[in-house]
Amino acid sequence: MKRIFELLGIFLVILMAVPAAAQDEEEEQGEFEKYGDTKEQQEECMKALSVYRSFYKQKNYEDAYPNWQQACKVCPADVSNNMYFHGSIFIKNELMNAEVKERKKVLVDSLMANYDKWREVFPATDRKPNNGCDVLARKATDFYKIYKSGHEEAYTMFKEAVQCLQSEATGSAIDGYYRSLFEVYKGASEEKKSEYLSELLTEYLALQDYALAAIEAEKNDSKPNERIIEQYQKVQGNLDEIFVLIAECDQMVPVLENKVNENAEDMETKKKVLRLMNKKDCTDNSLYLQVAVSVFESEPEASAAYAIGQGKVKEENYSEALSYFEKAVELCPDCPEKENYLLRAGQVASFLGKSSTARSYARQVLEINSNSGQAYMLHGDAIASMSGACDDGALGARSVYWLAADYYARAKAKDPSVAAAAGKKLSAMRAQFPSKEDIFTYTKKEGEPFTVPCVGESTTVRAR
Repeated sequence: MKRIFELLGIFLVILMAVPAAAQDEEEEQGEFEKYGDTKEQQEECMKALSVYRSFYKQKNYEDAYPNWQQACKVCPADVSNNMYFHGSIFIKNELMNAEVKERKKVLVDSLMANYDKWREVFPATDRKPNNGCDVLARKATDFYKIYKSGHEEAYTMFKEAVQCLQSEATGSAIDGYYRSLFEVYKGASEEKKSEYLSELLTEYLALQDYALAAIEAEKNDSKPNERIIEQYQKVQGNLDEIFVLIAECDQMVPVLENKVNENAEDMETKKKVLRLMNKKDCTDNSLYLQVAVSVFESEPEASAAYAIGQGKVKEENYSEALSYFEKAVELCPDCPEKENYLLRAGQVASFLGKSSTARSYARQVLEINSNSGQAYMLHGDAIASMSGACDDGALGARSVYWLAADYYARAKAKDPSVAAAAGKKLSAMRAQFPSKEDIFTYTKKEGEPFTVPCVGESTTVRAR
C-alpha cells in the first residue's frame, strides 16, 4: 500500500509540472515574438541583428550595412528602435563614400525613408516620450546639410521638432531652426518678409531660453558633459549673430523690453539684453540705461559699466562717463569687448584734455589689434590737442602736427573704415605745418628726424 501511495505522489507531481512546463514554453515563445511570427523568422531576424551589431561595435559600418539591410528585410518593423538609429549611421557612411550621382540619390532617398519609418513605428519610447520629434530633428538636420537650397522644407521640419522638444532639442536642431528661418526670410517675397522677420524676432528669445535650460540641465547632471555645454553656448552665440544682423534697434527694443518685463528679477536675461544692445549700439532708449544700472547694482560687470558710461555721454556728463568706461576696462581683463572699452575710455579722455591717458588707452588697443584705425585716430587726436602745452621755442608747438599727421596717415593706410575721416584730419594737420621759412629760421631741414619734446616720440620735419 505504501508503494501505491509513493507512485501516486510521483504521478501528482508530474501532473502539476506539466502545466508549469507549458507555461515556461509560452513565456519563452512570448519573449521571442518581437523577432517574428514563426520560429524560422525569429531565428533569421536574431541572426541578422547579431551580425550587423557585431560589425557596428567594431565601427565597421561598410560590412554592417548589408547585414542591416537583411535585418530590415526579415525582422518585424518594430523589432528595435536602435535598428533605425543604426541605419541612419550606416546610410550616411555609404553616402559619404559614394561617387556615382545616381547612387547618392538612392542613398539620400533611403536615409529620408528610414527617418520617416522610424517616426511612424516609434513615435514614443519609454526613454523618449517625444521620440518622433527627436527623429524629425535628426531628419531636418541631415536634410539641411544635403539639400543646400531646401531651406523652407528644412525650416518646416525644424520648427515642428524644436517647438515639440523645446529645451530637450539638441544644439544643432535649435541652431538649424533659426538659421533655416533666416535663409527663408532672406529669400522671401516682400509680402512674406515681414511675417518671417516677426518670427525671427519672437523666436530668438524662446530659442535662447531652450539653450540656456539645456545648459543648466547638463550642469546639474551627476556627470556633466562639457562638450555638450560648449555646443549649446556656441549655439547661443550663433543666435545672437543672426538676431543682431536682422533686427534694427526700433525692432529689437520692444522684443527685449517685453522679455525683461516678463520677469523683472531675472538678472541673466538683463545681462543678455544688455550685451545685445551694446553689440547693436542700441543705446538711445530708456531701456538701455535702466537695464545697465540694474545689472551693475546687482553685480558690477564690464558691459553694465560700459552701458552706464554711454548713458553719461548722452547726458554730456563726461567725467562720470570716463570713470565708468575705466571701470569697464578694469572689470574686463581679457574679455572680447576689451578693445571697444579701451577705445571709448580713450576717446572721452581725449575730449576731456587728458592726452597722456588717451594715448595710453590707444596703445593698449593697438596691443590687441595692430590694425585698429580708431586707435591710430585716437593717438592723433590726443597729440594734436597738445600744441598749446608743447612749445619749447624750437618748433615744439608745430611739431605735434607732424606727429599727429603720422598717426592719421597710419589710420588711413591700416583701416579702410576710417580712411575718409583720417584723410580729412591729415589735411587739417598739414595745413598747420610750419612754413619753409620757419623751418629755415630754426635751422632745420625738411626730411630730417625730430623728437617732439612733450611727447618724446620721433617724427620728420615737413613744411606746409
